[in-house]
Amino acid sequence: MITSSPDNRRLDGMVDLHGHLLPGIDDGARDLEQALNMARLAVADGIVISVLTPHHLNGVYDNPAMHVREQCASFRRALREQDIPLDVRPGAECHLVPELPAALAKGTALTIADRKRSVLVELPVYTVPLGAYSILEDILAMGLQPIIAHPERNGELVDGSEKLAEWIEMGCLAQVTAQSCTGRFGPQVQRAARRMLRNGLIHVMASDAHRDKRRVPELRAARETVAQWTSHEVATLLTEDFPRALADGQPVAVDRLKHALPSRQRGWANWLRRLRA
Repeated sequence: MITSSPDNRRLDGMVDLHGHLLPGIDDGARDLEQALNMARLAVADGIVISVLTPHHLNGVYDNPAMHVREQCASFRRALREQDIPLDVRPGAECHLVPELPAALAKGTALTIADRKRSVLVELPVYTVPLGAYSILEDILAMGLQPIIAHPERNGELVDGSEKLAEWIEMGCLAQVTAQSCTGRFGPQVQRAARRMLRNGLIHVMASDAHRDKRRVPELRAARETVAQWTSHEVATLLTEDFPRALADGQPVAVDRLKHALPSRQRGWANWLRRLRA
């Protein structure tokens, strides 16, 4: 059944830029059956495009570009056989390590949807590495736009967003996890997600799905939460317009986010001014 949000935008066109649906290659879907169940959940939730982003360069999982492309093509065939109408595209969740720029230059690390325009970057769980700024600068210098994955779940950023604001000004984007917004990761992470969203520091909401139960590929409930925190226009930008642009290899019109936020919530520029004072 197709439903509509209060702003009369259909919810059958959402794009999920971050999910671990590919079976058996990281800590996501265990097997094809679970991966197909996850795809069914995504479609039922109104997701039409899913970028498949297995972990890469995190010290545990190594998923080079060619392998992910092959696995994505195989999964795409399985979706067709099961008549599951989900458009899947290859990608990776790349750990922010000094080796990442070289891997991107060689083509062994995948960009979002293999479009060679943006790259999903994961921070360590508890800290921001000392060389983070320089690595992000190197990626930007290559003509690629880093997308910081779930900053609200990072132990250093959860209590303060100044570093994230600096990275956004550099030209990076940021992605919040849907279940962070609905409280799945606890009240501290939920408060951080709300703060970052209301200050215009988040450009994409994604599921970061790992299973067909609990960590599921769903955005709809969190989209409504984001709409309550900000506006329905912001929620639409973060779940449809911006992630679709990135999945298609197009630039993101970030000024639209600034204008969509209620005026009292346009706070990150003020933070930067204070930092420079």
